[in-house]
Amino acid sequence: MPERKRPVDRFLDAVHQIGRPSWSASAAGVLALSALLLALLPAVARAQPESSEAYFKRALQYTAQLRTVVMLPFEGDRKGAMRGAGFLVDAQRGWIMTNSHVVSGSQAMVQVAFADNEFMDARRIYVDPFLDLAIVQVDPARTKGIAVPALECDRMPQVGHPVGAFGHPWGLRYTGTRGIISGITSRFEFEVLQTDAPINQGNSGGPLISMENGRIVAINTMTIRGAQNTNFAISSVYACRILRLLQQGQDPSPPELTWVTFRDVDERRMLRIARNFAPAGLALEPGDVVRGVVGVMEQVDNDTQLVHALRGRLDGFRLNVLRGGKEIELAGRLPPAARVMERRGILVGGVLISESRYRDGPDVSAPLLVVHHVEPGSPGQSAEIGPGDLIESVAGQPVRSLDELARAITEQGKSRRVVPVVLRRLGGGQRAYFSFLERPMPLIGVQLVDLSRDG
Repeated sequence: MPERKRPVDRFLDAVHQIGRPSWSASAAGVLALSALLLALLPAVARAQPESSEAYFKRALQYTAQLRTVVMLPFEGDRKGAMRGAGFLVDAQRGWIMTNSHVVSGSQAMVQVAFADNEFMDARRIYVDPFLDLAIVQVDPARTKGIAVPALECDRMPQVGHPVGAFGHPWGLRYTGTRGIISGITSRFEFEVLQTDAPINQGNSGGPLISMENGRIVAINTMTIRGAQNTNFAISSVYACRILRLLQQGQDPSPPELTWVTFRDVDERRMLRIARNFAPAGLALEPGDVVRGVVGVMEQVDNDTQLVHALRGRLDGFRLNVLRGGKEIELAGRLPPAARVMERRGILVGGVLISESRYRDGPDVSAPLLVVHHVEPGSPGQSAEIGPGDLIESVAGQPVRSLDELARAITEQGKSRRVVPVVLRRLGGGQRAYFSFLERPMPLIGVQLVDLSRDG
């Protein structure tokens, strides 16, 4: 009777059989196995995500260099030259997205260059007054054939998501760095993603790329100087809303926020109303907590999320509000925020005067007109007029708008070359919040600054 072999013995016999020096059993078997592996390799390759090298190589094509020269800065900008980055978002229109601080919201010249190409003139078509975002346009013929990157428009990356920042740090063109999403914060003027991917001067406006799928998840924006890899970027979710509205021919402007909110103990902004300076458009009361926008975003946690939900819907919306422990709905309409590229000012004696943008100005009876910039070496600087000074009157005539200021300068200029100007300046003692000064203003070099005619 033949001996019965255990399964493990039969397995070992098969292994020994494969190992025998038989051409048919070994060489043929190896060739068959090799053919099978070769057939499977393309499918395996397709299943693997692209490498970071591939994502950065692609970014080299759609990322641009931007250089800006600011001739006459409004408040928030500075005179001089600066450089940054941007990336193509619409090849047919020649649209490039970047930070607003890269292209400025003042009288400036902007130029753009893609890799291995010369710089070309660009026109600012949109500068957002809330988020640090802008879109500039170049000749579409110069962007033809460049593949537009995909933006992550529907969800934000989670903490730990691998990302790569691409840009031109310290003039080192087309540099890629890697890191992760470290968090999300609303501690600053608007909500931002936090990342430890190195971001330096020259990275601003460039793409923050997912290293999992190659999509752009954010726009590199700022860093904390002296901190180690504590950097911030604006989520593409917010950028996509602006881009889509512009592409559809709609106004993407944020609402003119008429209220201020409380800050938490850790400086985080909350949607609990502290003051509402114009309740006619939206009847929010102190202490109200905004929960969401009905039918759009049922939960909002900060101003940035609320503004995002209201873009393109300013003519009518409803908010879910918690008031006195009870949930109510408030219907409202809000005007769009003043458009950055429609800013106007008057330059006189080297002093740039324009309107104030502080929403609580009426609450402290502050004049509307403020000094935005004083040219170094100008007669205005010699008269000790400084940025931030509020304009009360010209030659004893109160001025409450740019038009009134223009009329006063025109009338006074017919008979005199220097007029007295009364200024209000924050601080200065006398147990008062403001001090008052009278300064001589030379009526020379007078010109209207109008960004809608810029370029």
